[in-house]
Amino acid sequence: MKTPDPGSGKTPGPMRYAGLGIQLAVTLLVFVLVGQWLDRKLGTGQILTVVAAFVGFGGSMYSLIRSLNRKDGGDE
Repeated sequence: MKTPDPGSGKTPGPMRYAGLGIQLAVTLLVFVLVGQWLDRKLGTGQILTVVAAFVGFGGSMYSLIRSLNRKDGGDE
């Protein structure tokens, strides 16, 4: 694990993370809307909406965690 160099001046500011919550919300909303559209198109009740919501949330969290690790100086 790398620690930031105190003299480098690269401390993460709050504006770097301002869009991450919006990214999570928009991604989840898009996946839910696609799931609802597929449910209406295929007549599958609400199962695809639920599946799409879980997939959207999982993918968004994966992306968010990778982004936070990269911005904090993580290797991954």
